[in-house]
Amino acid sequence: MPVSVLWEKLPELIKIGGESYPIFTDFRNWIQIESVLFEEAEEFLLKIPKLLRLCYQKLPERVEDAIFGMVWFYTAEGSENKKRNSRKKTRPVFSFCQDTELIYAAFYQQYGIDLSRAALHWWQFRALFNGLTKETRLMQVISYRAADLSAVQDPAQKRFLQNMKVLYGLRDLRSEAEKERELAASFEKIF
Repeated sequence: MPVSVLWEKLPELIKIGGESYPIFTDFRNWIQIESVLFEEAEEFLLKIPKLLRLCYQKLPERVEDAIFGMVWFYTAEGSENKKRNSRKKTRPVFSFCQDTELIYAAFYQQYGIDLSRAALHWWQFRALFNGLTKETRLMQVISYRAADLSAVQDPAQKRFLQNMKVLYGLRDLRSEAEKERELAASFEKIF
């Protein structure tokens, strides 16, 4: 049964093999984890020690279980607000690292929360982030990035969206090897 951010205590521990391990729940840690996962260009295996130190106050003995627990918490598997992800791979439309000022402004505009001073659990932060409305600049920018230009018929609107995609595009931080693997996988699908 999912955990409700409204009336249940949010998790501060991850249970592994019958033992409870305290974790860092502050949203800043988890934004750093996301940064390491998606914006640092080193191989995944080299990222694991840094990821685990950002997650656990006391490291579990089995690394595999520690990674599983970290992913469970990061994805908010137990929260009722968890969004179902499709298997379809898409380009990111936001980045916690590249959009920091827009995120800060959106939280302040919509909720009056100063993220530089706020003490928010990662699951609280995610619920609030998922609740941001299109009136915030962040969500407007995300809508530009996510726009499917092939579905736009009006030439002026298409040109506008192309310009916005260029203006607000995220930097591609993948390594050359990652880009080559993705290109090769795309060609395999075609042939």
